[in-house]
Amino acid sequence: MRTWQKWTLIVLTLFLIPIMYFENQYFMREQFKQSQKNMQQSTLSDFNDQASGQYAAFKIYATAKPHGKIYYFVPQNQNGANIDLQKQEVALGNQLYAKAHKESPDIDHITLYVSYTAKNLQDNTYAFKPTAEAYGFVKSRFKTRYQRLFSQTGTEAIYDMQHNTTSVSFKDLQKDSTTIPMIRQLAIDQQLQAHDYTPEQLTQLEALDFPGNDQATNFEFTTDGLTLKFAKNPLDIEAIALPMATVGPYLNPNLVPEDNQMPSKKDGAKKIALTFNTTLKPSTITSIINQLNDLNIKATFFTTGKAAKEHPDQLKQLLKAGHVVGTQAYNNDDDLDTMSASEIADNLKQTDAAYFKASGQLPHLLRVTTETPSTELTTAASRALIAWSVDSEDWRLDIDAPTIAKNVNERITGGDLVLLHTSEATIKTLPAIAKEQTAQKRHFVTVNELFKQRLTPYQQYFKAGDQRSLQ
Repeated sequence: MRTWQKWTLIVLTLFLIPIMYFENQYFMREQFKQSQKNMQQSTLSDFNDQASGQYAAFKIYATAKPHGKIYYFVPQNQNGANIDLQKQEVALGNQLYAKAHKESPDIDHITLYVSYTAKNLQDNTYAFKPTAEAYGFVKSRFKTRYQRLFSQTGTEAIYDMQHNTTSVSFKDLQKDSTTIPMIRQLAIDQQLQAHDYTPEQLTQLEALDFPGNDQATNFEFTTDGLTLKFAKNPLDIEAIALPMATVGPYLNPNLVPEDNQMPSKKDGAKKIALTFNTTLKPSTITSIINQLNDLNIKATFFTTGKAAKEHPDQLKQLLKAGHVVGTQAYNNDDDLDTMSASEIADNLKQTDAAYFKASGQLPHLLRVTTETPSTELTTAASRALIAWSVDSEDWRLDIDAPTIAKNVNERITGGDLVLLHTSEATIKTLPAIAKEQTAQKRHFVTVNELFKQRLTPYQQYFKAGDQRSLQ
């Protein structure tokens, strides 16, 4: 080879080497970009599949960021409209993007996937919780991996996906007129069980701003239950969380899992509830507790407020023995049904105060003596009103124990509320009543057990299968 040919070859070689090098680098970069794109597309596809498996109707939105991109998976209702979970998703996405960019500044491009988990409570009711995951390309010595950097979840919210785009409102939660007073009652009870409040603190507890109308917003409803939120108050209570098992039976059944709904009304023909009006006379209470214990009977008692004040130990004795204790009016001869609304409220407040001082609890059952209580009484009481279906007539002065037993045994048809009093004659009849009803294969329960539920305000209860709405 001649000299000029050699030099020509050398020059060409020197010229082609960098071209080939840079060409190779270009193709490697393009290949790497395509590989990155494939990994991103694969991850996006995975999130798409996950969302479809949770709740199939959704739309994907993409938002560009200076150092990345955010994909939003937004559920849609049956009309094809986005639900307002989208607002929470956007806020969650922006929050996690800022965190990822701040804590991983060496990662050039961050991709966020903001999706959701969904749980079908029943039919068209779903619980959604937004989730956000930040991904980026992390370089190691020999390999670059596309991996999750950070994750975050939002707050669960429940939706009726048939037509609505907003989470359930307090109005949606209401089953009927009993829901609002029941929520308040349940919340107060839960606090009383957890704390040893003084009468003054009870007053402060009852004065909290519980949700009281359709427009209430101081609550949060999730699959865990209902959380009530409160403004600043002397008891420093920020929230009261009622478990779904506790509050579910009193809410709109369309929004509650079937396991937490009101039990179906089963046949109560084989059950009887003995109910005693009482003034808590110490010797009588001891005697009747012993008798009921011997007969393995749990009963329901209704004390006057005055009796609760004068005989607190007997009230506690009944509760400790496993019996249910409701109230009557403050005095034995007070007629609540003829009083004004303010008089009824004062009378019941006085009775409740005596009951609370004795037991640390509040009563939820009120004995009424009329078949049609006044509107004033129904509203002011804001608790279950208990009547009866069998009158033993043991209140008569000329009646004896055998006649009382005869009245009860002949009049019981099953599922009855039996009206009795804590008199010596009545106590003597209990073995005869128990013997006859046991022979009829009936058994004795408390009022709540007879109706398979905690009884609700604005309802009057006569016997199993006979409860009447008063509003």
